[in-house]
Amino acid sequence: MDAVQILPKEQLSEISFIKEDVLKDPIKIRLRNIYLKKAELLGNAYKSKVKMIFKTANGSVFGVETTIWAADENHITIKGGVSIPTKSILEIEF
Repeated sequence: MDAVQILPKEQLSEISFIKEDVLKDPIKIRLRNIYLKKAELLGNAYKSKVKMIFKTANGSVFGVETTIWAADENHITIKGGVSIPTKSILEIEF
């Protein structure tokens, strides 16, 4: 996913995210949840940012570099209180 446009985190509140899960493989879904928990730990303990790749409702793929404050199976919360559906996340890079 090299050619992904990176958006400022301030624009995320204006985006409509895809409703269905972008990942179909149960192993990839499990790995996404593990990576999100690791990103949450890094964000809270070390204020570290991660690069997150996600899919919008219109099928576009974007990325954002941000700190993840909270993550569960349904949503993540990033700095500024913006919530993103976990199902729309394709990849997390540390």
